[in-house]
Amino acid sequence: MENPGTTPLAAPHSAPSTSTTSLADLQRAMLDTTPDCIKVIAPDGNLVTMNRAGCVALGVDPASGFGMPWAPLLPPEIQVAAEAALERARAGHVARFSGRSEFNGLVFYWDNLLTPVLDADGGTSTILCVSRDITETTLLERQLEEAVAREKLMAREIAHRIKNLFSVVSSLSHFAEREARNSNGSKSPMALFRAKVEAIWRSFDAVFSDNAARGSDFAHLDLQTLLISVLQPYYSQCSVHGDRVSLPETYLSTLSLVTHELMTNAVKYGAISRPDGEVNLHWSAHEGILDLVWEERGGPPLVATPEHRGFGSDLIDRLLATASGTITREWAEQGLTARISLPLRP
Repeated sequence: MENPGTTPLAAPHSAPSTSTTSLADLQRAMLDTTPDCIKVIAPDGNLVTMNRAGCVALGVDPASGFGMPWAPLLPPEIQVAAEAALERARAGHVARFSGRSEFNGLVFYWDNLLTPVLDADGGTSTILCVSRDITETTLLERQLEEAVAREKLMAREIAHRIKNLFSVVSSLSHFAEREARNSNGSKSPMALFRAKVEAIWRSFDAVFSDNAARGSDFAHLDLQTLLISVLQPYYSQCSVHGDRVSLPETYLSTLSLVTHELMTNAVKYGAISRPDGEVNLHWSAHEGILDLVWEERGGPPLVATPEHRGFGSDLIDRLLATASGTITREWAEQGLTARISLPLRP
């Protein structure tokens, strides 16, 4: 048995009736009751008739008499798909395409099924088009897709953070060994390493804990205090200076994460990977805009702009975008210069 949704319809034979008018009225009432948009289209693409739901969806006056081309009534972006489906139905095949319409400022999504009605000779006499509202299903599918995308992004971010954690620990051990050698034996590498781990733990605890944005002392830090806290384990190779800026509470985590991400990259690939490398971090505030410059010098020479854009760079861009901020990067032989612009009134 064939699927009725994929089989052309045969034109019905006339049946004797003593109440043809009443039957026609009943059929019209049935068609106007359904929420589906039902249209009868001539093979040339002109509308023969349409039920009330179709008139509302396409903005056609039920008293117009119809006769106008059907496809131009649809949004421009789906007219090509509609014409292709109409051509297929005209050739005697069932056709389907997705569509959309707007009504009272709301967008509706439709599943459109075109079924040819065949005459006695097997030719297409008319085409029945049934458009079903699938808005709820479409929106649910999109929400599911967005949720899956967020989960994938979160998994990537977690993997990125774990990878960075190993890099940070490795860099701290190198820093501790170097300082121990420079101390002529007065400090042990393990004691220095432990101190640096505790320093980075304190900065993270202060900035990233739930209490940081809920009225703790750190919720009212000025910018310099915040940056020094985050950069503390590497501060011997950093220069931090600028205007006195009081940060909005909502920016504490954003700037802390951005600074940490930039420093992690400097430790892995940039200036801080070299003993004589340094980071110069300076800023100014004017007319409610914070302009912050991150300059790396003394690291491995850069011969060209990196071809691969890492997840960390995307993360920085996303974090700043959520605060209506921007970042530009300049890759020169002497090192990276990143310029951040951020409004101070979130």
